[in-house]
Amino acid sequence: MSDTTAQTTLKANRADRTISVQPREIKEAAYRALCAAGADPAEAQEGAFAILRAEFDNHNGLDQLKALIDADWETPSQPATAAPALWGGGNLTELVATRQPGLRTALQLMDCAFGSTAEEISAARTSSPCIPSQLWNDLLIRRSASLQRTVILSTSAAANETGDVARVEYRTVTSQGVIASQEPPYEVINSLSDGHQEGAVTSIIVLPATSPIDPKTSSVPAKPLKVSEQEWQKMYQLSRKFLVPDV
Repeated sequence: MSDTTAQTTLKANRADRTISVQPREIKEAAYRALCAAGADPAEAQEGAFAILRAEFDNHNGLDQLKALIDADWETPSQPATAAPALWGGGNLTELVATRQPGLRTALQLMDCAFGSTAEEISAARTSSPCIPSQLWNDLLIRRSASLQRTVILSTSAAANETGDVARVEYRTVTSQGVIASQEPPYEVINSLSDGHQEGAVTSIIVLPATSPIDPKTSSVPAKPLKVSEQEWQKMYQLSRKFLVPDV
């Protein structure tokens, strides 16, 4: 076997090798990496939980972490604006955010949607870019569980050449997690993309119904995860850019 072939085989073996990593280690690495990128501690904490669930569900935590880190965290943030909007289904808040990371916008959108009382239907929508759809799963599950409200995510793509919304996807929190569907789970949310046909729209709808998620089971199980050794090393190196000062 030539040296070149041997090196290729060794690299392939390393790429395929898996190791056991504790969930808290993945979460901490993601948290540190996001802090190093410029996220504040609260944002980094939320993002870290989402990265952990991405690794648990689809084994692609590193790719999702890169998607969050690649946002322009260093650009001076411009305060987002939130204002009431007309909607026949309930209380609606319009969020406008520019020049800020998608994770920040996603968290602000959640806060706006949960701003009403538990007896009311409330929603928030934005045409500002948000996080990848997979990362919404953890935010929806944990927020629904902690506040015991039923939550729906609606994402619509930009309009096609005829002016119609090209695609709308709904994600509904159930007792088994988050279910994606092309059909609206409730008729009342059909009109949320109205008036935004020229661009993509992300909406969060909060219903008065009690959440189907048990807070005790909403977190990723505290058991070691089998992860790619190569991917884990890359994530760990990203985390090393953020150092906790000695106290």
